[in-house]
Amino acid sequence: MSKPHIDINRVEFVITRSCTGKCKHCSVALDSGPGKGIDANAAAAALSQLAERYTIESILTFGGEPLLYGAAVCAIHSTARDAGISERGLITNGFFTRDNHKIEAMAAALVDAGVNDIALSVDAFHQEDIPVEPVLCFAKALYALSEKGGLKLRTHPAWLVNKDHANPYNDETKRLLKIFRDAGIKESRGNNIFPAGNANTYLRDYFSDNDVLDLTVPCGSAPYTSRPDQVGCVSISPNGDLEICFPVGNIYEQNALDILDRYDPYSNPAMRVLLEDGVEKLLEYAQNAGHGVDVSHCYTACDVCRKVMKVAL
Repeated sequence: MSKPHIDINRVEFVITRSCTGKCKHCSVALDSGPGKGIDANAAAAALSQLAERYTIESILTFGGEPLLYGAAVCAIHSTARDAGISERGLITNGFFTRDNHKIEAMAAALVDAGVNDIALSVDAFHQEDIPVEPVLCFAKALYALSEKGGLKLRTHPAWLVNKDHANPYNDETKRLLKIFRDAGIKESRGNNIFPAGNANTYLRDYFSDNDVLDLTVPCGSAPYTSRPDQVGCVSISPNGDLEICFPVGNIYEQNALDILDRYDPYSNPAMRVLLEDGVEKLLEYAQNAGHGVDVSHCYTACDVCRKVMKVAL
C-alpha cells in the first residue's frame, strides 16, 4: 500500500564507510582501510522492491570509497538499469588499487553495469593521501569507454570556503584539475566545504567565528533534505539500515516495502514536535524529557535533529 507522505523517486546507497583517504575536509566519520561493505544481494533486492511500487528516477552509490566493493556497486547499478531507472550515479575518489589492469577492468565493469554518471573526487584534500596516477589512469579508462555507455564523467572538487577564496588548498585543487582537464575530463562546480567532522577539526581557522547555529530553519529546507512527511528519497547504509534522515528499519531483516508501510512520521512524539514546531522546539522537547543532547559541535539544524532523534526515537 502507498502512503500520502511517501513518493520515492531516488534511492541512495552508502556502499561502505571504509575509505582509502583520510581527508581533512571530510564531514562524516569514515574508517581507513578495509571494513564492512553493503550486502549486494540484499541491496539489489531492496531496490527491485522499491521500483515495483515507486517511479524511481535516480540512484546514487557512494561511501566511503564505494569501489572497495566494486562488485556490489555493479550489482546495484545493473539492477537499476534493468528496472528502467534512468539516472545511475556514482561518487568515487578513484583509488581502489594501484594495478592498472584491475583499474581498467573496473572501469569496463562499471560501464557494462549501466553506471552513466560518475563524479570523481579530485582536489587538494583527496590528493594529500591518494596518489594522482592511479586516479588519472581510472579516469582515462572511463573516458575511453564513455561513448559506449553514454557515460557522463567529470571531476568533482571540494572547495575550501568557496572556489574564489584565496587559500593554498584551492590553488592546489586548480592545479590538479588542469591535469585531468588536459586529459579531456571536465570538472563540475564541485561543492563548498563546511566546518563539520574533520573540517571542523583541521580547517576551522578558514571559517568565520561568527557562524551562529540557526534552529529556526524549516525542516526540509537544507540542501539534499526533505521533510520526514514528504519522503522522496531514501538511503540504505552498509549495515542495512533504510534511512529517511534517520533509520526506520533494516533491509537485512525486513522487506523494504514492509518497512515503509509501517512508517508513520506522526506516530512518534519527537517526530511530531519536529514536523509541527521545528528543530528548536524538538531540542526543548528532548531536554524536558531528560535526554541530554550536546549540540556544541553541531553546525546545522539537521545535525541537532539527528542527535536528538538518536535518543528520542
